[in-house]
Amino acid sequence: MHHCRNYSCRRWLPRNGRVDQYCLRKPLTSLAICFAALVTSCLTLTSPVHAASNDPLLAQQWGIFVIGADRAWATTTGQDVIVAVVDSGSGPHPDLAENLLTGHSFFGSVESQDGTDIDAGGHGSHVAGIIAAAANNGIGGSGVAPRAKILPIQVLDQAGQGDARDVAAGVRYAADNGAKVINLSLGGTTESSSLTQAIQYATDKGALVVAAAGNGGALDKPKWPASLDLTLAVTAVDQTNSATPFDQRGDYIDIAAPGTNIVSTAKGNYVSLSGTSMAAGFVAGAAALLFAAEPRISNAQVRDILMRTATDIGEPGRDNTFGVGLINMVAALTELQRMFPPLVAPQIAAIGHVGETLIANLDLISDVSNVQWFRCDAIGIAVSEIPADCTAVARATKRSYLTTQADARHTIRIGITYTRAGTKQFVVSDSVGPFFPIWQVANAVKSSSSNDMKNLFSSSSSGSRTYKIVAGACRIRGTTLIAPAVPSMCRVRMTVAARTPFPKLTIAGDITVS
Repeated sequence: MHHCRNYSCRRWLPRNGRVDQYCLRKPLTSLAICFAALVTSCLTLTSPVHAASNDPLLAQQWGIFVIGADRAWATTTGQDVIVAVVDSGSGPHPDLAENLLTGHSFFGSVESQDGTDIDAGGHGSHVAGIIAAAANNGIGGSGVAPRAKILPIQVLDQAGQGDARDVAAGVRYAADNGAKVINLSLGGTTESSSLTQAIQYATDKGALVVAAAGNGGALDKPKWPASLDLTLAVTAVDQTNSATPFDQRGDYIDIAAPGTNIVSTAKGNYVSLSGTSMAAGFVAGAAALLFAAEPRISNAQVRDILMRTATDIGEPGRDNTFGVGLINMVAALTELQRMFPPLVAPQIAAIGHVGETLIANLDLISDVSNVQWFRCDAIGIAVSEIPADCTAVARATKRSYLTTQADARHTIRIGITYTRAGTKQFVVSDSVGPFFPIWQVANAVKSSSSNDMKNLFSSSSSGSRTYKIVAGACRIRGTTLIAPAVPSMCRVRMTVAARTPFPKLTIAGDITVS
C-alpha cells in the first residue's frame, strides 16, 4: 500500500479576477468536497481482481460496467477523438502515455507548450484516466474511451488555483485544436464573461463542453459553468445509484454518472477519488465513444442522445437530483444506430495506376439518379456529405471513370444520389488510390531468363523509356532484362522522358532472381 495524502476541497471562486479550485490537507470529515474530490484510498497493481481484460484494476472500476462502456467497446473505443481536459494538467503516467497529446498551459494570460505535460496536483490526471486510460496493456485499468486522445490543458496550479481568463483561453485553444469534447471538472458560484464567451465559441465550433455540477451538497448554490445552458452538467451517483452526500441539487443538473470510489490514474500511481469531477469524466468519455462511432454526428446530437437514453433513477422524468438520469451507453449506441443507419455506398476496385478505368459497383443500390466522381487529397471512408478535400471532376458523371495524369497522387471517390425507402439519399464512397503514373508490374524472374521490361515496369505516359541496372548482376539488352545464372537480387531504374501532360518520371525497383 502506497502512502496517500487525504484531501477535502473548497469552492472555486472568482476573487478579483482570480478563481480558486483547491484542496487542503485536512482530515476527511468535511462534506464540502468540491471539484478536486476526495481521496479515499491508494491502490497498487497487486490488488486482487478478476476480469477478462489483462488490465489488473479493471474489475475495480465499477463505473465502467454500470454505464455499459465495456459493452460499447465492441462498436467503438473512441478512436482518435480528441478530448480536452482543462484542469491541472495530465500525466506523465504509463497508462496515459499512448493517448496523451502535447500538453499546453495558460497561466497569468501567458501561453506555453510543454513537451511533457506535468500534473503536479494529480486531479487532471485522474480525470484523464477515467476518460482515456489505455486498455489491454497489462497495467492499471481502462478509460471509458480507451483509444481517445487526451489534450491536456493546464490552467490550475499545484494548489488547484487559477484565473478564469486562463480557463477561457484553454477552452478556446481546445476548440481551435480539434477537441470534440472539452471537460471542465471545475466550477464556482460567479460567472466569468470571458469563460462564457469561450464556451460559446467552442460550442459553435462543434465541441461538446462537459462540466462537473459541484460538490457543495444539497443546500449549496448552483455551480458555474455547469449551470450555463451551453454545458452538459454532470452530477454523481454511488454504487447503488443513489445521490452522494456531496451532490448538489438544481434544475441545472443534466445527467448523472458514477462519482464515488472511482479508480483511476494519478501522479504515476492509481488512486480512488470521489466527486462530480469524476462523474464528468465518465460523460466526457461516453461522448467520445459516440463521436468516434459516427463521424456525421454533431455536438448537439451527442448531447441529445446521451440525455434521451439515460436511465431514469429518481423521480419520474427529469428531477433536480439526477437530471434525466444515469448515463446508459448501450441505449445510447442503439439510438445512434437508429438515427444514423449504416450508409449504403458503392464499391470501387482499383490497383492505383494512372490510366486505369474505375467502375463503380452499384449492384446493391437501386434507383440511382445521379453520379459524380471526385478527386480527393486524403484517404477516407464513405460519408453522406462531400468531404472538404474533394473536388468534383468535370464531366465525370458515368458509372466508369478513366484516371488521368490530373489524378496522380490523389485519391478518387464516387458520389451518388439514390432513392431509399421513398427518400432521396446522397453518399460518397470510400476512397481508392492514390494513383501513380509509373509502377512496377512484377518483382521476380527466373535465373538465366530473358524478360521484356514492359512485363516488369510500366507507365501511363507515352514518353520514351530508358533502363539502367543500379545494383546486381542483371544486364539490359535494349528493352530486355537478362537475368544471371545464379539466384540473386537486381535493382533496376526505369526513366520515362517528359511527355505532355506528364513530367519526367523515374522508378527504381528490386527484382528477385530465383
